[in-house]
Amino acid sequence: MVDCIGTLAAKAAAISPPEPGDYMQDGLLYCGHCATPKQCRIVFDSMVKIVACQCACTERRYMAERRALGFSLKTDEGCIRRFLQDFVDPDDGDISFTKEYVLSHIGNRRNMQTNTILRDVSAINGFLDFVVRKGYTAYRIPPKSLPKENRNFKAYIFTDEEIEQILIAADHTAFTEQNPARTYQLPVMFRILFNCGLRTSELLKLRMRDVDLEENVFIILDTKFHKNRLVPFSTTVAEALKEYLEKIQEKSADAFIFPSSSSRSKSGRYGNSWIHAQFRQILRIAKIPYNGSGNGPRPHDIRHTFAVHCLNNWVLSGEDITAALPVLSRYLGHNGLSGTQKYLQLTAQMYPDIVTNLELQFGALIPQMEVANENI
Repeated sequence: MVDCIGTLAAKAAAISPPEPGDYMQDGLLYCGHCATPKQCRIVFDSMVKIVACQCACTERRYMAERRALGFSLKTDEGCIRRFLQDFVDPDDGDISFTKEYVLSHIGNRRNMQTNTILRDVSAINGFLDFVVRKGYTAYRIPPKSLPKENRNFKAYIFTDEEIEQILIAADHTAFTEQNPARTYQLPVMFRILFNCGLRTSELLKLRMRDVDLEENVFIILDTKFHKNRLVPFSTTVAEALKEYLEKIQEKSADAFIFPSSSSRSKSGRYGNSWIHAQFRQILRIAKIPYNGSGNGPRPHDIRHTFAVHCLNNWVLSGEDITAALPVLSRYLGHNGLSGTQKYLQLTAQMYPDIVTNLELQFGALIPQMEVANENI
């Protein structure tokens, strides 16, 4: 793959004068900060030419700008790399992303879901914005031309009785030689999920340094929307967690709270597929119907349940929901209020007896839609 990102940085460096501290070595300009070259030699038509290239400082500045633009270096980078894999830098360095190129490199993988395409478009449009700001031309995909987000999946809200059945089933997890720790991990895991409303990925990433047993608080880092937050937990969770930690006797601050004993786990922790499989087994023991892949219930529905039960309790206790909603949004780690507002309709659907109170307080905020996927 020809690196057009390098060309962007190279052209910017070419028109910039040497900075204080830069020096010449072997006929090339070197950066005085990182000691890497700002120029390189290329052979073109049997002639050797010296052209500008990016030093390590330039790359760091570019990556910092990507972060400032909202790029996730873990997910967007792969998307942009695929987008650029067929792009050839023009000889004159005048980069242009045509409409034909852009459209032919969006959603061109097999069996891509609509939501995946939308995420890719968001990342690529951000990159094309960067290209335009650098003085080049690029076709940007109009938002109105994009397919609608798939919202066919209905969230499953567990009742209090079902929550109790799930926790009892988790407490009776069968012992296995392959994973003996699972017996005392699952009861704590599901108590945390139901009591704190964490995403399953956040639960599985928890390390020893992320739990404060004096203040009964989890420190949630590197979240979906890159927002760190503190999540308090109840005395019941604290007691279960203390008992569990005494059993594993792990002292390292970097160790995962719920380490995987599988030799196939490269990261040393469980993945989302593992927690999904355990959840299906627990549903079967709790005699709660599982309707198959794509139909649920799913572990993420525990998070939906937590939010809906919070809103229901607040309404019944007469709390000012317009003031409480931003608190719930922050607690759940949402990127804004729009994701949290979707739970208002679910609350009205689950508890029709409080619809009047909901509509009187903030009927205009209740969206007419279904909570469909794990975007919240």
